[in-house]
Amino acid sequence: MKKKINIWSFILSIICILLFFIISFSGLIDYSLMDTHPLNLVLYITLITFVLGVLGFSGIQDWKGMARSVTTLILTLGLSAFLTFVIFFGDLLS
Repeated sequence: MKKKINIWSFILSIICILLFFIISFSGLIDYSLMDTHPLNLVLYITLITFVLGVLGFSGIQDWKGMARSVTTLILTLGLSAFLTFVIFFGDLLS
């Protein structure tokens, strides 16, 4: 079970990056159907993936698992820091 968390957190981190690029380059879209901006949703998913990545450290059995876990943590921590920066300054400018 712990190894599956490690693998799924890595897959979710890649999905979070893809969602960020899709939302960033989608252009002007009316977001009135949702209460929050989609970048906020990506930030929440990224933070959940970060927690799963930390939990995935317990399922490390070889060097591949370690590389997967470290990559997951670096990707999600970097993306969440960047999204927090963008959302914070975007709210200040609007």
